Amino acid sequence: MAINTYANLKTAIEAWSHRTDISNVIDNFIELAENEIDKRLMLRNNELRAIATMSTSERFLALPDRFLKMRRLTLVNGTLNYEIAYRSPESMPVQDSAGRPKYFTVTSQLEFDRTADSAYTLEMSYFSRIVPLTSSNTSNDTLTDYPDLYLWGCLVQLALWEQDFDKANIYQGKFDRSIEEANKQERKGRYGTAPRMMKEGSTP
Repeated sequence: MAINTYANLKTAIEAWSHRTDISNVIDNFIELAENEIDKRLMLRNNELRAIATMSTSERFLALPDRFLKMRRLTLVNGTLNYEIAYRSPESMPVQDSAGRPKYFTVTSQLEFDRTADSAYTLEMSYFSRIVPLTSSNTSNDTLTDYPDLYLWGCLVQLALWEQDFDKANIYQGKFDRSIEEANKQERKGRYGTAPRMMKEGSTP
């Protein structure tokens, strides 16, 4: 049976656990596994773009849905593009006067170093959280491309729930290796293989 849907994943978890009394807690295992996957997997399909218009009355802007991590934030002013640099919340320089923002930080929203003096267009490139599996959303890109991540991640949570820490360590190792391989595959898809260096002439 392919692990390609929410229902099939739940069936696989029960089959691997050899238990039939966990139906009321499986969704918890899936949710916890998704949280761990979000922290460690940079999936190309979860890199999204969004367009927003800056406010001229305040220096804050709502984050996109399921926002996880910003890759690039660009301000568009006519034909010119300006990349806005990231600063940590503690080191963000805040200006009293309006102008073209140069810095941003992320808290519960996007925060800029100053209020914009014009309704600039913002182009965001960011990583989003995976779309959670539910009875109405039966699959997502992560489950389709890397079903082993879901299985091992859920079995880690199951073993912890059982307080079987030896089993949890075994499944954690499988989960860690699957995350490493998935990220390697995603990097290869993003950048391609490293160029080979060729030397002309004879080799001494």
